[in-house]
Amino acid sequence: MMDAKFNGIIFLISFLVLLAGPVFAKDADKCFSTSLHHTGEGMRYWYEAKDGFMAITGTPYKELGCKSCHVKSCNECHLEKTKDGMVYSLKTARSSQTCLKCHSREKATIKYDEMFDCKGAHACAYMGCVDCHTAEEIHGDGTAYHSMRQPGAMHAACTNCHTVDTMDYPAIPETKSHTVHKGRLACNACHVQNTISCYNCHFGVLAETKSKPDSFAKRIKDFLLLVKYNDTFTSGTMQTLVGRNNEPFITYVPYFTHSIMTQGRKCEQCHDTEAVNVMASIEKFKPVIFKDGELAFYKGVVPLSPDLLEWIFLEKKEDKWVPFEPTQEPLIQLGVYAQPFSRKELKKMAEKQVYE
Repeated sequence: MMDAKFNGIIFLISFLVLLAGPVFAKDADKCFSTSLHHTGEGMRYWYEAKDGFMAITGTPYKELGCKSCHVKSCNECHLEKTKDGMVYSLKTARSSQTCLKCHSREKATIKYDEMFDCKGAHACAYMGCVDCHTAEEIHGDGTAYHSMRQPGAMHAACTNCHTVDTMDYPAIPETKSHTVHKGRLACNACHVQNTISCYNCHFGVLAETKSKPDSFAKRIKDFLLLVKYNDTFTSGTMQTLVGRNNEPFITYVPYFTHSIMTQGRKCEQCHDTEAVNVMASIEKFKPVIFKDGELAFYKGVVPLSPDLLEWIFLEKKEDKWVPFEPTQEPLIQLGVYAQPFSRKELKKMAEKQVYE
């Protein structure tokens, strides 16, 4: 009887700590109810935008199956099964495995890095999600954001740790490569290893099979897409999608794969490359080709200039993905506030640069 009462007290204390401790706002319920984890507003906002994928599918976000990852209550991250029953646990909520249940692209990034023996610096240091992401980011701060890229929604940043030399974190060195871009180059642009995306997600196949792996042609992690965000060059990703009737769609977004290299890219890995030189000459560049029944992707940096990038679209026939020629121009979205490179910036990238 005493044990049961004690467990009940611990349960109550854990619940109160959960609500009052990690969430730094007066109204914890309001914080959670407006958080991006709960509302999924970032996904809905860009999907239902005028140039979003709903313009092709005609299906409102509320009718999509992907909402299953949206957090409905504290239980989904904090509830832990023990030999004494179900309890609220901060340990469970702080586990990266809890985050990866929904953040499938990050889970795929970790899998691919391990597969190809290129684990990121933070993974090698056994860091987890909560080492960088704050409780306010996760639980909400009472503000209803449209996107995690809105000012105030996210606190995680390289410079939160890499400011002065410590035993755990080195400071950012004052090298020329760190200063020559005059503050317009984010750390991600040089230290993120590559892009990850599910290529050619086919809405018709997804609706028919109800199976996500069957709905896209290939998961890619070969090149790095560079985009601009807030007029700063940073890492990004893209995704080609196809509607029920083979309507083509492309979205470009800033994106951080968490696959971080300790040593940043050298100048020649971004400047004066095949991709850059083709695009600087105002010619179409094909980051992917279809050969012998397989997709092959360009390996290297690809700057974002939507009118100069040419993608292959595929449809599924007899359980095989095959290319098709769209009967209409792709609908192109610059999502999550992504910005393209200007012609002047492409020409600058085509110049050979060498800095120490």
